[in-house]
Amino acid sequence: MAVTLAGADTPGEHLQLAAFTAMAAVVFIWLGRRQRSTGRSLIAPSETMRTADRLIPPPAPSRGHRAAGCMWIGVGGIFVLPAVFNLLAAIHELIS
Repeated sequence: MAVTLAGADTPGEHLQLAAFTAMAAVVFIWLGRRQRSTGRSLIAPSETMRTADRLIPPPAPSRGHRAAGCMWIGVGGIFVLPAVFNLLAAIHELIS
């Protein structure tokens, strides 16, 4: 059933889907760990801004950004499952 929903018919297509979802999982988990450890936004995590004649320090770490980092790690975890299932489907089709 999972193979039918994925739309892949050959082992090569399964491996391509597994590689794509694994890359997405790595990116989301990396971003989540980075945001959780720093407690700062992903857009400008620790940059000091210069205005006219003085420097403005970055905002302080916040609990909300740490919680969002945990959420991104969870999203990455969701992408791990399809990667594993597609890898197993490719191995199964190569063996049989």
